[in-house]
Amino acid sequence: MDSPPNPDEEIICQCFQVSDETIKNHIKEGNLKEIEEVTEACGAGGGCQSCHMLIQLFIDQHHNKDKPLEDKKEVNEGGVKKRGIFSKLFQRY
Repeated sequence: MDSPPNPDEEIICQCFQVSDETIKNHIKEGNLKEIEEVTEACGAGGGCQSCHMLIQLFIDQHHNKDKPLEDKKEVNEGGVKKRGIFSKLFQRY
């Protein structure tokens, strides 16, 4: 495991006290693509798994960070093909 998180960093994995910066650094350094790889690298996500959504967000951000929205395939082909899981919850009436 890594050293204790800096008090200015946000704890993402409450079970193992792993910060957002620690997770992001492991994703970047190891070019990790799966939550299981992050768990193996730093322990985050290995407990109750409530942080899996955030870990997946960090993975997605890392692998798409250099692509502007206009360059993404699904946008250029006539709009977003798949809506997010929370799209119905945040839909405006």
